[in-house]
Amino acid sequence: MKVIQLCGKDFFGAGRAAYRLHQGLQKAGVESVMWVGAKRSNDATVVDIRASYFKKKMSKVFVRLEKLFVKKYGGNAREMFSVGSFGHAIKKRIEKEKPDIIHLHWINRGFLDFRELRDFKIPVVISLHDMWWYTGGCHYDEGCGKYVHTCGKCPVLQSDKHMGLSYNHLIQKKDILDSLSKVAFVGLSSWMANCAKRSTIGQIHKVVQISNGIDIEKFKAVDRKNARVKLGLPLNKFLLLFAAVDVLSESRKGYQYISKALTHLNQEYEVIVVGEKGKEEIIGGLKAHYIGEISDDQLLIDYMSAVDVSVVPSLQENLSNLIMESLSCSTPVVAFNIGGNGDMIKHRENGYLALEKNVEDLAEGIRYCCNTDHNEVLRLNARKKVVDEFNINQVAKKYIGLYQLMMNKTTND
Repeated sequence: MKVIQLCGKDFFGAGRAAYRLHQGLQKAGVESVMWVGAKRSNDATVVDIRASYFKKKMSKVFVRLEKLFVKKYGGNAREMFSVGSFGHAIKKRIEKEKPDIIHLHWINRGFLDFRELRDFKIPVVISLHDMWWYTGGCHYDEGCGKYVHTCGKCPVLQSDKHMGLSYNHLIQKKDILDSLSKVAFVGLSSWMANCAKRSTIGQIHKVVQISNGIDIEKFKAVDRKNARVKLGLPLNKFLLLFAAVDVLSESRKGYQYISKALTHLNQEYEVIVVGEKGKEEIIGGLKAHYIGEISDDQLLIDYMSAVDVSVVPSLQENLSNLIMESLSCSTPVVAFNIGGNGDMIKHRENGYLALEKNVEDLAEGIRYCCNTDHNEVLRLNARKKVVDEFNINQVAKKYIGLYQLMMNKTTND
């Protein structure tokens, strides 16, 4: 069985999840190759198909052209909005490789022109890392829900019309997907799968749920005290880890809620901020350590082992890598009871699910998880949850079963 995984990157959110699946499939004997537009790994089976200087430049041009297009026809976008038409051609290259399955992950921001999918005869599997594949262009709908029937007047756009950009893009997307010989969508969380099934596109095409997975032998806790000493972190404080790319500029990530929640805590607590650069400063009255982006997994494991709790205050969340990584490292997680968070966090068992947008309850969750009477049990349950349900080896087997179904086969190649 030969599978081509297509993802804009092999790092960050969707890229990390896609790369883990790629490795899990290879371990299970699948001939998996991953094509990306930006590569950080040293893995020879991950191919940067935009490696040339010219193609890198063109990717930036495509991003700029898409932004101008969206601004002209829908007004400035408050949050990420993509039409998927400004990207590289890839169809001939895929057909030359003759894969059994094309597996699409996150493909926007100039990576490829999704119109190239039209009339593909190779079965296509699409992992839903966000809502884009069944909306009129937004990646998260902010609770709008118009994708259930048809989009239009998108709240992410400043001047979208009733039958404007988002409406027409959804019609185009539906037309292209309808032209495929076989397509299946994978909701990575129960929330995402349910949203997709309700959508005007998901009502026609196959939608299944298979979670992301993680290498449980790699992501496991190291000694907390040793980790703090190694990282130069205080031994006598409760440490919270808060991580997100563009967290200070993307409202969905919920920075405004964690910053307010921290005002309800005392000076026994300090904050570790991963993914943002900056000097040590104060957030919500508490000392914050900005450590920037972490590209080394072992360093990330050290930080997750060093803290008492991770906090994910997103307002819409699919299946957070941070939550899964934290739990796998035996660190309980506090998050709002939204999206796919409940697939991983069991309230007061391995973390805390706070009432949506409730700052006081978010703070209470942090206190609860740091409480020495609860923390050790929470840590044991955290690890067990991931081992039982999110082991990448088991997740890969589920995907292989889906691939075989798409190929009308019941046995492995």
